[in-house]
Amino acid sequence: MTVMIVTSFGATHRYPDQDMMRLTFRAFLNSIRNQTGKDLRLFISHHDKPKGVDCDDPFIYWCPVSGSPDHQKTLVPRNYPKTPMDLIDVDTLDYGISMTDMSRKTYNSVMWAGKYAYRERLSSFWMLRMDSDDLLANDMVALLHDAQRQGLRAIYNRTCHMFDPKRREIAIYAYPYSTTCNALFYELKGDQFIPDWYYHCNDHTSFASMVQKDGIVHREIDFTFCIVTNSGNSISERPEIAREKNTVKIALTESLIKRYGLESLL
Repeated sequence: MTVMIVTSFGATHRYPDQDMMRLTFRAFLNSIRNQTGKDLRLFISHHDKPKGVDCDDPFIYWCPVSGSPDHQKTLVPRNYPKTPMDLIDVDTLDYGISMTDMSRKTYNSVMWAGKYAYRERLSSFWMLRMDSDDLLANDMVALLHDAQRQGLRAIYNRTCHMFDPKRREIAIYAYPYSTTCNALFYELKGDQFIPDWYYHCNDHTSFASMVQKDGIVHREIDFTFCIVTNSGNSISERPEIAREKNTVKIALTESLIKRYGLESLL
């Protein structure tokens, strides 16, 4: 069962801390490479690729949106396609604020993943949403394969780990709502996706309530990913762990380092 991971990556010149951008993106990719389950694809919407980062693995699909050589413009569909066969007309718009850029790129990655599924005739698959500066637990893809066999159709969490690479500290972090890292099982019926193609393009905080409302068989689990904080590049402008709410610092153990591939941030 293929797991398709969708994410976004900002135009490289817009990251305030260039070294940390490369460090965290490299760690993100390594956490994908280290998955114990290997049937995965990664779709990254981008303006340009970061220099100095090995990021051309066969499982990575770069999904361009740049609308100008200086990456100040973005190609945005006039109407998001309803089926993977629909043609797409685009407008060239200003880059916009970081949140707008991330939203546009989420839609773009989801479209690329859906079109891939249609082209490859995948009758069913998982789609997992991630931020490109966070780290995926190395057993997440395997966990989704097992969840499918159990009849589950949605996975989300509200509790995860948080790691500060500047201070080399880790904590347990409890969200009051579903995190950005959530997964949904899709089926392709003819040229229609069930559930809706753009389910992951909604606000991630509502994912848990949406799957419950829609009667999707779901499970809440903990510690499927690790948020990288205090990097200087997060849209959420996360501070050091000591200043975060709802966190409990814990010891940085070898098992946690292995789980998220944290050695690349130490």
